[in-house]
Amino acid sequence: MRLQRKSIVAVYTRHSGTCPHKEDESYPRCGCPKWMRWSRDGRQHRKPANTRTWGNAEKTAAEMQRRLDSGEEAAPVQASKTPTIAAWAETFITNKQSKGVTAATERKIRYHLSTFETFMSARSRFFPSDLTVPDCVAYRASWSSWKSSATRAKAQQNIRSFTRFMGRADLLPTFDTIIPTKEDKARQAPKPFTETELKKLLAQVPATFDDPVKVARVTTLIRCMVSTGLAIRDVVQLEKSHIKDGWVRIHRQKTGRAVNQRLDPALHSELLAVTNGNPRFVFWSGQGTPVSAVTNLQTDLRKVMKGAGVYIQGNLSHRFRDTFVDERLDAGWPITDIAQALGDTVSVLEAHYLSLISKRSQERLAKLPVRSW
Repeated sequence: MRLQRKSIVAVYTRHSGTCPHKEDESYPRCGCPKWMRWSRDGRQHRKPANTRTWGNAEKTAAEMQRRLDSGEEAAPVQASKTPTIAAWAETFITNKQSKGVTAATERKIRYHLSTFETFMSARSRFFPSDLTVPDCVAYRASWSSWKSSATRAKAQQNIRSFTRFMGRADLLPTFDTIIPTKEDKARQAPKPFTETELKKLLAQVPATFDDPVKVARVTTLIRCMVSTGLAIRDVVQLEKSHIKDGWVRIHRQKTGRAVNQRLDPALHSELLAVTNGNPRFVFWSGQGTPVSAVTNLQTDLRKVMKGAGVYIQGNLSHRFRDTFVDERLDAGWPITDIAQALGDTVSVLEAHYLSLISKRSQERLAKLPVRSW
């Protein structure tokens, strides 16, 4: 009598085409869908575990193993006509990719959708139709460990879009407005450098770095960001052709809005003289990715700020943009001109820099005559 070999249920990952671990189906920590497979009666069987979390997939595989060991028939392996939440997530991301989202944006979307799918899988919610209002309320409550309201707001934006994409617009009221706390408002408030702090910062550069080429590059980087208010991702990808006539002419990486600014002649010459080993870019060597280049520059700036005693945790390169706005308001620039120079809308500028704008308004009002008796 021929003995039947025992069926062993194994978990594996079906990676997406863009996953950096797609060559290793046993890699457990990516956000790709997890599946199960086993052999029975000479036939190979495969079945989705309906989760992106390896631990949850192992629990499902253990239950399947128990059924096989006890002689129960495994649930028929048929492709469901209704896509799972995990399948919807892949379609949603593919749709975003076709719209040309950046790699950084795609990573954030993947992370937020992965937390959503993992949370719902743990509650045995595998299909959009399974989702309930209490599920969504509990999921959003799990964000309490995310300290920044901006982080929670971005997650909510992505989850709202995904929920609507799955056809569950009825759940959108559970993801209503996130109200920033006092700590959030204090952390997000603009913090421009004073003139004294800028002098300390520039004086610290040669004390932090020994390489004269790097000293010149970081010094010029600081002067450029204070003078133009450019975001660091735009500075990293600033090309020499963008400043060839003494003007900065770019489209922002984040919004695509145009930025046109006249440069100080001395700063213009300094930018053209920066040495980075690349004939195209001003600050970036062109090696690696723009994301890694941003990280490297931020690391350099953090060292200098700490050395100068002006470092504020969680607020790094954006302080140069704050300084630009503060100085332009002091010089009497209209808000519309500042917004255009930054590549922002007036509404965005007013929302973020209301405290600086209100301060200047109060200073002007203080100089106006009042009635005396």
